[in-house]
Amino acid sequence: MKKTILVILILIAAGAAFAQNRIQLKIASVAPSRSPWDIEQRALAQEWSQITGGLVTVTFFDVQSLGGEKSVIQRFRSVRPGQRAPLDGAIFTTIGLHELAPKASIYTLTMPFLIRSQQELDAVLDKMGDHFVNEYKAAGFEMIAWTNVGWLSFYTKDPFASLNDLKRIKIASAGLESPVLGDSFRAAGFTIEDLPASRLLQSLRSNSGVRGFFGVHLYAYVTGFSKNISYGLDTKLSPIMAGFVLSNDAWDRIPEHYKPAMMEAVERMRQRLNESLEASDRQYVANMKNEGVNMITPSPDELAVWEADFAKDIELVNRAAPGAFDMKLYARIRELITQVRNRQ
Repeated sequence: MKKTILVILILIAAGAAFAQNRIQLKIASVAPSRSPWDIEQRALAQEWSQITGGLVTVTFFDVQSLGGEKSVIQRFRSVRPGQRAPLDGAIFTTIGLHELAPKASIYTLTMPFLIRSQQELDAVLDKMGDHFVNEYKAAGFEMIAWTNVGWLSFYTKDPFASLNDLKRIKIASAGLESPVLGDSFRAAGFTIEDLPASRLLQSLRSNSGVRGFFGVHLYAYVTGFSKNISYGLDTKLSPIMAGFVLSNDAWDRIPEHYKPAMMEAVERMRQRLNESLEASDRQYVANMKNEGVNMITPSPDELAVWEADFAKDIELVNRAAPGAFDMKLYARIRELITQVRNRQ
């Protein structure tokens, strides 16, 4: 009897010790509910828990409910010395990734007409990914995974047949409230109006409001904004990046022997996301067409003209957002992508 009681006490003590040592990761995420990112991030949380025997658990918080990506960054700092920060990591878009580590120059990857396919993006990250990883590490964060959440596009109430036509249309952003993107397009001659997403729908419905917006297909369709436009651009202008970062402190708390399997799970998630992105984008385009949106697809020759027109303003774009772009990195990426395209 005494032995039985002793065994029970030992098991209770072991369970209590395990609970105290459990690593609960609090992650802010930009992923819209039921989106591919949302589905995959929750699947990854389950897999991490299984890999670690329940040692690592992940709880996700909506970035918007926390005040946006810039506000989330403040929550990576401890309120009091000796206390852990309120958040351990985040899944950010380019906006938050830039704020987290400006020296990484992550916006360089989103320069319009630079990267125009998933294959090109993968080649750039394979070849030059260490540059970004090291800058985030220096800023206090481990880059766990990154991909893109969609391809930048334009949606308007008015027709357009050229880049100059598009520049004359009064456009706002949609889900990409980034002064860097707005200022960059403005420097290149676009008519960009700074407008919060909460006011975009009202403005689109007004005769005196904006005549279009830029964003990604997922956001345009899921929010219903596409019901208020007549034309959309169906081409890949540039990737809108997403990255999953953990603070160095949070990553260091996880025992090393679990990390290889955890990162293998991350890579599987990344591959699934990349595979689903093209299919989901095609579906969003088809849905918008069914709603009556005219999707404009420039020919390769037309796209080459658009690219040349934008390239004329590249230095103006760089000066409009000092520190956001790395022009030496931009040149290296262009050289690499030229090699990739020549091999195709």
